[in-house]
Amino acid sequence: MVAACLLTTAFPQATLRAQNWDEITTSPNYYFGEGHGETVAAADEMALANLSKQISTYVKADFNMKMEEKSVNGEVEGNRQMTNIISTYSQVMLTNVHQWVVNKEPKAKVRRYMERSELKRFFEERTAMALQNIDIAREALEKRKVDMALQYYYRALMLVRTLQYPGEAKDAEGHVLVEWLPKCIDDVLEKVKVEYDKRDGDRVYMLFSYDGEPVSSIDFMYNDGRAECNGSAKDGQGMLEMAKDYQTDVYHLSIEYEYKDGESGDVEMQSVYDVIPRRNFKRAHLIIAAKPQRDAASAQQTQPKGASATATMQTGIHLQPSGTQAAQLTPAQANVMEKVLQAIATRRYATAEGVMTLDALVRWRELVKYGRGRVVGTPNIVFFKGREDRVVARGLQMAFTFERGTKKSFVEDVVFTLNPAGKIENLAFGLGQVAANDILCKHPSWQEDTRELIMEFMENYKTAYCLKDSNYIRNVFADDAIIIVGNVAKQKGANLPDRRQLSMAGQEKIQRTRYTKEQYLRNLNRCFRRNEFINLRFTNNDVQWLEKYDREELFAIQIGQEYHSSTYSDRGYLFLLVDMTDHDQPQIKIRTWQPNWTDMKNLYSVGDFYDE
Repeated sequence: MVAACLLTTAFPQATLRAQNWDEITTSPNYYFGEGHGETVAAADEMALANLSKQISTYVKADFNMKMEEKSVNGEVEGNRQMTNIISTYSQVMLTNVHQWVVNKEPKAKVRRYMERSELKRFFEERTAMALQNIDIAREALEKRKVDMALQYYYRALMLVRTLQYPGEAKDAEGHVLVEWLPKCIDDVLEKVKVEYDKRDGDRVYMLFSYDGEPVSSIDFMYNDGRAECNGSAKDGQGMLEMAKDYQTDVYHLSIEYEYKDGESGDVEMQSVYDVIPRRNFKRAHLIIAAKPQRDAASAQQTQPKGASATATMQTGIHLQPSGTQAAQLTPAQANVMEKVLQAIATRRYATAEGVMTLDALVRWRELVKYGRGRVVGTPNIVFFKGREDRVVARGLQMAFTFERGTKKSFVEDVVFTLNPAGKIENLAFGLGQVAANDILCKHPSWQEDTRELIMEFMENYKTAYCLKDSNYIRNVFADDAIIIVGNVAKQKGANLPDRRQLSMAGQEKIQRTRYTKEQYLRNLNRCFRRNEFINLRFTNNDVQWLEKYDREELFAIQIGQEYHSSTYSDRGYLFLLVDMTDHDQPQIKIRTWQPNWTDMKNLYSVGDFYDE
């Protein structure tokens, strides 16, 4: 029941021999345990196990949680669940356990004890964490990031279900969280609408909205007629890929809200999800009826004769250029886009290679190998003024499917940059509506070239990780870059060998490791090799221009990042300090990552590394 090995490695040890053991064992202020063994380590493990058993016995005797009890082979299942819940305390809560080595080998004796006030502190911290998750969920809903809102509401619910007195956990408005949070999740799910759009062969296209507006992002599961598959929708568009020749009049979808796999890096949350029974929400399960008249074949028949890709380029896209951002295509550029869209629609990719520069051609070949890509809906392209008389085409959405293991699909915007000569010189995955608007619409005093420079950089950065472009990543990081990789851990992270020590409240659970550029690239290449796919989603962001450095164009970018791969997923905040003095060769000076349940005020910012 007790992860004694975790306790041994994770918690500081203090030897307080001056304390009288009889006082500890008779006092109402301590929990304690004693262990014996051939080695100190074995005795210590037994002492920790006995300490945890005492905590469990105390909590269980006064546990005030309603359990769904049912008899299983004569045993009350609710009692077993209660024991499992209490075990999560033992695994993660003990942060101030004192050790008393009475005898060493060969007859080792070790005593462990802690103050009972630690238990109260733990429950307070878990309640605070739940409230923090609620704040994140609310912020996500404002940006129609339904996936993130559901995950954090559900995470908060799971936390409060482990409290000794769940009914006492309330928010500032007085809501009893264990009762109110299921209503929040139900309310979100009720406002999620999924509509059948069309079917093209074995691919089914769906439209996803929240409260009448296209979702920014949402994840779902569906049955393809053979197995359960994972899908995601972006900016209102999602796709199901059915088993070959499987026909049906209805499609079964389940909106994801649990995200259990996403908790694999957090010991505390993983322990909670492992023992708390899953809460089922009926509104998450949807049955979508097909509408045969919207099938691709009938849509083709109703399209006017001679209609072309350029005829439909100007409608239906949510990301629109302002008057100063809009670009007009030359006839040569329009012909190039026509050829590219036709190549993608027919999957005759080689027919578009002649309208690309060599660099764009390399990226194009990698992109068409990224899963099995298909266009989502009718291409609705809008054109932005790019840097130095370039034109940037945004709005083509494609779905990419990966089939090793559990089938997984992503919807991505594909962005094309055309040079003045009319050739495509770059292709990239777009940032999504929320992140793009943050860059294109904020900072009205900035020139359009500056906004497009940042957009171009972030899109190339994202695309390099998705397409496993090691060469781009090597070139974009400065040789002396500060690269800090974070992961969730239960021990304190190492201090940063920087210009100053960073001490951030709420960061005790993050292990931060600083790598050299070469170390980081070696690890990244190993990651590329072991994953079938990698996908990044960017969300809300903040960009600062360090204008006081008048000889350099330094930008600090803080952006929400969702990372998905075939072996691991997480969500966090990415911080990049980028030198864009050379517009054609940006250099990342600093790269850090932190989990997104951290309070925004505790995140890395440019002030931690440069004087603002």
